[in-house]
Amino acid sequence: MLRFNRKGIYRAFTLIELLVVIAIISILAAILFPVFARARENARRASCMSNLKQIGLGMMQYTQDYDEKLPKSALCGPQLLESGGLSSNSACGSPAPGNYYHLWWHEIYPYVNNTQVFICPSTTATWSGGYTPSSYVYGLNTNLGGLALAAIPNVAITPMIGDTTYYLMDPDHDCSSGHGTSINAWCTTGTNDNADAPLDRHLDTFNLLFADGHVKSEKLNNWVTESSTPSSSNNVWVNWDPSLQN
Repeated sequence: MLRFNRKGIYRAFTLIELLVVIAIISILAAILFPVFARARENARRASCMSNLKQIGLGMMQYTQDYDEKLPKSALCGPQLLESGGLSSNSACGSPAPGNYYHLWWHEIYPYVNNTQVFICPSTTATWSGGYTPSSYVYGLNTNLGGLALAAIPNVAITPMIGDTTYYLMDPDHDCSSGHGTSINAWCTTGTNDNADAPLDRHLDTFNLLFADGHVKSEKLNNWVTESSTPSSSNNVWVNWDPSLQN
């Protein structure tokens, strides 16, 4: 680009000036791109929280129809048309009508009526119905399946459903379970407990739906433990297990 000075002579930008402009643009880009990435993830975290809120409303509606009891983590029964064609499971014996295996999200689907709420936007999972999503996203507290609401003394601190890597969730992660990878230093190597711990997929936080229906983003430190044995002396386990809250 040419410039005009007082002597009426036009001249172009020097190489140094162009390099300075390019350097400034590069610095601004380096500053702004991470900000944009965090803003996008914050939006996905908010969408995930909305999903859990809707799931929580579905859980509460379910309890009103089933004597104030939460859905079981899994059960055998007839094929559920509202959740698509379900796969049979060896735990139910023959795949004849009445012997289909249903997970907790199949049980509450009639109250939610939307498969997308079971998919966290920060994952690549997809689900249009049928037995399971392409990968597990939300897990039910393994201590709450089939439990009556009245049996939960402190509903405001008791996790119900949250971000994880399996359909069941608890505070200790068994690295040998095969459900997830060894992503945390605190995971245990004991017997497979058939549940995974929360996964902090949202800017080092995870979303958690509590038994009273509120949803909050939490840090892992307050909700995981290296102890694979529930104990009333372990505050983390007390929060997760209603039987330890009395």
